[in-house]
Amino acid sequence: MSKFYGFLRRLFFFAIGLVIGIFILKNFLNKKNAEFDYMPNARTLKSIRNKPVIYFSEEAKVQLKQMAIDSAQAMRLLEFGKVNFKESDLRIEPCQTYKIEPTKNTPSIVISVQRCDSVSVIK
Repeated sequence: MSKFYGFLRRLFFFAIGLVIGIFILKNFLNKKNAEFDYMPNARTLKSIRNKPVIYFSEEAKVQLKQMAIDSAQAMRLLEFGKVNFKESDLRIEPCQTYKIEPTKNTPSIVISVQRCDSVSVIK
């Protein structure tokens, strides 16, 4: 019986330390606005969003206006959309073209984005 209570005591102290550690880490990382983008979809969308210049082509502006979708909603697709790698053209140099499809958190549009070294163009 003594071994069992010793184990429970150690488990109790471990759980307390774990909860305190998680609390400290959560507060520390929230202040730094840290993001953990490990999957290819998240990395691709982040690299498109982090370009210094993101602009809409004239064709994209016309189509968005016809569909009554503003640019903020289209930009939301760059945050929560899903990249269709099968229909994207990744072999083109210097700008790869990605097809971004909607999810349940985004408007029902599909956009094509050209990601270059310093700009991203929504087509």
